[in-house]
Amino acid sequence: MSTNVICSRCIYDSRVPGISFDAGGVCNYCRQIEALERSYDTGTPRGEERLRVIVDQIRAAGRGKKYDCVIGVSGGTDSSYLLIKALEWGLRPIAVHYDNTWNTAIATENIRKVTSTLKVDLFTHVIDNRESEDIFRAFLRAGVAGFEAFTDIAFAQTLRAGAAKIPVK
Repeated sequence: MSTNVICSRCIYDSRVPGISFDAGGVCNYCRQIEALERSYDTGTPRGEERLRVIVDQIRAAGRGKKYDCVIGVSGGTDSSYLLIKALEWGLRPIAVHYDNTWNTAIATENIRKVTSTLKVDLFTHVIDNRESEDIFRAFLRAGVAGFEAFTDIAFAQTLRAGAAKIPVK
């Protein structure tokens, strides 16, 4: 029986696929976050300035248009928070949702609540359920390890389609 190792910094443990621990007991996922924070200057004045420049570019590119950006929403905390921040930054987003027919009622209600409360228009693409099941079945039968990749690809395409209708970059 092997011992379950828990990261000394977060809650991940040795049951997480692909996890490894350094000599200090810190997992590779925490180290990855550290590397991203260094790369993007997260939490620093320089990082804030870099973000401000990007937001200014988005606003300038969208001048005179109804929307200046597209934000994917899932009904979860991260995308809902990003929608709130975009409005605080003075952006005019359209929310885009890809429904692979596996949404929970809570996620669907969260999307409705956040977009209606914030008065943000929502574009949703719902895939045909039989088509979705056929694609997932094909991925599983083919032995594709990341069979959810189909949803990721379809979501990216839905974002592009939403952006093209507006149009924004």
